[in-house]
Amino acid sequence: MAELLIRALSTDAALLRRIFGFDGPRRAAAVPSRIVVDAHTPNSAPGIGDTARRAGVPFLIDPQTYFLQDFQHPGDKWANLPFGDPKIWTPADALSPARQQDLIRESVNHQIANGATSIIPPYVHLENATGGWIEVQASLWRGTRRYLDDHRVTLPVTAVFAPGWRLLHPVQGPKVLGAAFAALEALRPTEVAVAASKVAAGVKPEDRLMDLVLMIERLSSRYPVIAWQQGLLGEACIAAGAAGYETGIGWREKCDLRVEMTRHREAPTDGGFGRRPVFVPALGRSIPAKTLTALRSHRALWSQVACADPQCCPPAGTAMLGDARAHAIVSRAKAAHELAAMPRAVWRWNRLAEHSDKAKELADKINSVGETSADMARIDTSAVTAIQAVAHQRRQDRRSRKVA
Repeated sequence: MAELLIRALSTDAALLRRIFGFDGPRRAAAVPSRIVVDAHTPNSAPGIGDTARRAGVPFLIDPQTYFLQDFQHPGDKWANLPFGDPKIWTPADALSPARQQDLIRESVNHQIANGATSIIPPYVHLENATGGWIEVQASLWRGTRRYLDDHRVTLPVTAVFAPGWRLLHPVQGPKVLGAAFAALEALRPTEVAVAASKVAAGVKPEDRLMDLVLMIERLSSRYPVIAWQQGLLGEACIAAGAAGYETGIGWREKCDLRVEMTRHREAPTDGGFGRRPVFVPALGRSIPAKTLTALRSHRALWSQVACADPQCCPPAGTAMLGDARAHAIVSRAKAAHELAAMPRAVWRWNRLAEHSDKAKELADKINSVGETSADMARIDTSAVTAIQAVAHQRRQDRRSRKVA
């Protein structure tokens, strides 16, 4: 069974209690396998960890230490954590024995103190082969193993490996990542979470996705692999052999750590973020709620985007808009489980090929209608186009090998 890890915000505390059946008439038809929160969230919403423990699901706290690679506003919540720092760090700073030991100690203790059931060692964004950050990551993994052993911390370890898309190259990537992979082995993680940035981007996102697929296949021969922050590409990662994927609810469906760093440069605001996008199973992604609402007046399109699962949404998909967050969790969890239940990889790729064909056609129709509607935002088809190309190629490759 594939795992769905949901990244919850402080505003999702009540939702999670309801999903797990603690506040409401019943438990949802499908629930997250694990709950993940940002590093600062336990300070503002300690109840999320309590809900996870009560539900008996693992609870992970992402230290997000890649923020050290950019400057953060002094008032930012992450910058004010015990291991946070608003100042930008260089690789030399991160390799300083004293600073590195403090970073490891404070980030690990923060997770333990707030009830994490698995330790995520400090990690950095490995955007390219130069700059010295690969050496930093190797040192952080080795240092974390020493700290855990010295202090007899026996919790499972989830190692977040955060390469930029260039380092996913199946030939050049492993060559330059040798030191990091050796340190990863020394860390002895329970699993590896691959946070690959900007995969569904660029001129040829299908090439980047294929490289990610090959990286997952490489790593999964040694460790269970989780696709980290990959809501758009999560099912493709499961087809490639990942044990599951992590995503936000409506937001944060793709991994771009460089962009995440820049969002914390400005002074934090008390205002909200607006209405969350709504997950559309037929598209494999979330779209603005305003766009989905506008589609209700287009009967043919609405019948294709509305959730028809009676265990998830009432007839006509009304709960899809009225309870969009619960709908996203249930829909994603059920889809991931159904895909992983297929015993052969070629079947999984075949299903993804068929789904992505339909999703691309539907997205094109919605975009065509949206050209004459101010209420409809254009749907980015980069991810579904990449999945479409890779899925068709992988199913043909596997069929060819079987015939041979």
